[in-house]
Amino acid sequence: MRIIIIALALAALTACSSSRPVVYPSGPAIPVGGSRPVIEHTPRAVPAQGPFQPNATLSVCKGITVSNRPSTDGQSRVYNFNPLIVVNNIVLAAVPVNDVCLTSGFGPRRGKVHKGLDLQSRPAGPIYSAGPGTIIEASAIRGFGNQVLIDHGNGVYTRYGHMAYFAPGLAVGQRVGFGVPLGQMGQTGNATAEHLHFEILTGNYNTPRKSWGLTPNNPLSFPAWAGAGGVS
Repeated sequence: MRIIIIALALAALTACSSSRPVVYPSGPAIPVGGSRPVIEHTPRAVPAQGPFQPNATLSVCKGITVSNRPSTDGQSRVYNFNPLIVVNNIVLAAVPVNDVCLTSGFGPRRGKVHKGLDLQSRPAGPIYSAGPGTIIEASAIRGFGNQVLIDHGNGVYTRYGHMAYFAPGLAVGQRVGFGVPLGQMGQTGNATAEHLHFEILTGNYNTPRKSWGLTPNNPLSFPAWAGAGGVS
C-alpha cells in the first residue's frame, strides 16, 4: 500500500511539473470560488494566442532592497502567487514576462505610490500582452519611456513601461491576443536599470485625463482564474 501511495504521489508531481501551454479561456472568466457571470452580449472573437507561457511562480530578487516586498518562502518565492488572475471578469497574466524576479512591488515608495510591479531579468527578455485587447497607446512619454497601453474591455487596462523598443508592426488600434510579443524590456524613461514596469489599471479611459485618470491596482491582489491549474 505504501508503495502505491508513493507512486501516485510521484505521478501527481510529474503531472504538475509538466510543461503545458496556457490556453486563454474562450468562455466566461470565473475566479476561484466565484460564480459564473451573466453574459449580456456575444463576445468578440479572441485574436490568436501568442507564444507566451506564464511561469507558475514569481521570486523576489536577491541581494537588493525590494520596496513593498510581498511575503515569500525560504526560496524567495512569492506566497500565493497566481499566474492567471481575474480582473472585472477579464483573465490576465499577473506577470507578462518569463524568468524574472521582482525588484519593486506595488505601494508607497519614496513619498509616492509605485503603481505597478518592477520585473527584471538578465539578460533583458521579451514582454507579452497580459490578455487579449486593443492597443490604445504605443509611445514614449515622460517617466515611462517607451510604453504600451492595452484596453482589455470591462474597464480593464494594462501598461508596459521602460521598453527598449516595440515589436515590429505594433501599432495603435491593433487587436492582440493573450501572450503576443509587444517588445523588449529596457531602460527608457525614468529607469535606473533594464526592467519592465507593469501596471493593471481600471476605470474609464475616455476622459480628458486618459490613462492618468485610471486607478492603479496591485497585480498580486486579484483572485486566480479557476482554470489556472494548467499553468506550468
